[in-house]
Amino acid sequence: MKKAERTFIFFGLIGLCFFLFHGIDLAQAKDPDYPTKPINFYLGFGAGGTSDLACRASANAASKHLGQSFAFINKAGAGGSMATMAVITAKPDGYTLGGVISSSIIVPFFDESLYKDFSGLTMISNFGQFTNLVMVRADAPWKTWKELVEYARKNPNAVKIGITSAKVVSNPGFLMWQIEKKENIEFAYVPFKSSTEVLSAVAGGHVNMYASTVDASLMSWVKEGKLRLLAFMGTGKMPGYENLPSLQEMYGLLVPNVMGVWGPKGLPDYVVKKLDDAFAKAIKDPDFIGVMNQLQSPILYMNSAQMTKHIDDLFPKVGEKYKLLKAEEKAKEKK
Repeated sequence: MKKAERTFIFFGLIGLCFFLFHGIDLAQAKDPDYPTKPINFYLGFGAGGTSDLACRASANAASKHLGQSFAFINKAGAGGSMATMAVITAKPDGYTLGGVISSSIIVPFFDESLYKDFSGLTMISNFGQFTNLVMVRADAPWKTWKELVEYARKNPNAVKIGITSAKVVSNPGFLMWQIEKKENIEFAYVPFKSSTEVLSAVAGGHVNMYASTVDASLMSWVKEGKLRLLAFMGTGKMPGYENLPSLQEMYGLLVPNVMGVWGPKGLPDYVVKKLDDAFAKAIKDPDFIGVMNQLQSPILYMNSAQMTKHIDDLFPKVGEKYKLLKAEEKAKEKK
């Protein structure tokens, strides 16, 4: 090969490298005025519940700093996995986001047919937490959590817990199962389609206990004297009920408790930063704070990096326990 040819190839390679590296920069700089149109926001749960209202409030507050509105799309079903798949398969241009909640962390363990982990997603930010409660009918014989546990120990499966969806799908079911292992007791689980159905079942005496996220309808039943609160599942507590025990603190439970936003894998850094900044400002918005106070949901902000680390640390720990739960449930089915 002649010297001139080698020189030509050498400088050609340098030019190619320059183009590739700066091509990445150009891709990152694309759409500098982002967002220039409304952003689709998928919600993997029904309209009007705590998760739905909190995500809408956060996104609406963030929209004030983005200059564009959000188009909310409720795509409930399969533990929220249908909405998550809509985000995973979306173009990573910043115009499709989704709400991530506590149950999102356990979905891959009961249904691996769609996705097995969160590698197809980009964490944007976490803006809050759920307040989770255990309650019984007001005239139930148990005045405290300790009394209920003692009764359950002497009467296996006599305490019937009403939960939305099945035990292996429900976050409260996952938490109550951990308590069964700690206390060496057995609860009976009765699945329902909605929290309204569970409340009616508790009121009618068809189930003894309800483990759930706080919402307005639930608290109205408490204020009307129809329900008695026994304990918080997590560490979050409500004003006026600080004396109730935290089951997470009492038993050292592993409690998935997230309330945030994610997008598809491959989102440009400038998009992630702009979204993260907007949601960081949203937590100080009076309208957002008002909604979270009404929902009795604590505000807890984590930026993109912090949220990614939190879920990366939490996911395998939940997975280890979930394998034990699934194995136990399969063994019961064979009997």
